[in-house]
Amino acid sequence: MPQKILWAWERPEDLRFLDPNEFGVAFLAQTVFLEKDTVAPKPRRQPLEVAPGTYMIAVTRIEPAKGTFERPQFDAEMRGKLISIILSTLDLPNVKAVQIDFDATVSERGFYHAMMLDLRARLPENVPLTMTALASWCVEGTWLSDMPVAEAVPMVFQMGADSEKIKNYLKSGNDWAEPLCRGSYGISLAEGRFEGMRTGRRSYFFSNAAWKASDLNFTR
Repeated sequence: MPQKILWAWERPEDLRFLDPNEFGVAFLAQTVFLEKDTVAPKPRRQPLEVAPGTYMIAVTRIEPAKGTFERPQFDAEMRGKLISIILSTLDLPNVKAVQIDFDATVSERGFYHAMMLDLRARLPENVPLTMTALASWCVEGTWLSDMPVAEAVPMVFQMGADSEKIKNYLKSGNDWAEPLCRGSYGISLAEGRFEGMRTGRRSYFFSNAAWKASDLNFTR
């Protein structure tokens, strides 16, 4: 897996300017909506072009309904349906790894953990499983500890109410309490890097607009 990876979200992206020897692409393959007993995938609709040989990571975004009457059941049947839908992304061209993007609330973490254990068991051994992680999870260093993932990518952007607290935490010389978070950073072009971020870690880069070749200057 390359040390530099661009997130390609739901918009047209032409990334043929990337050097496959330096960059990989983590693309939003689908968003899966959970409601009551329903698991509804919405596949990517926008075109994505990459150079031959680019390392591709298929990202599944999970969105549970939040209303009282629409709340997902989070049972074994729902878990099985969700896993089958995630596994289907391996059939997309040149996919070498799978990433899950799920901002699980405290009450949803048990389901998330069980789903990831089952997913890892069904993935081929040579396919890395990764996840995004809210930066606050990486500071807590608790519930992620036995997630069966190669890395949990701390998203050091759009941190909301925790933003200044986490910036000060890093600036003070602290590393993430959770070891799974210590291999990478998720960085936004809009917000940039922060003091205290360690060098030598894999970087995932996020942009609010379609990527341009000139944006790569930020990744140097």
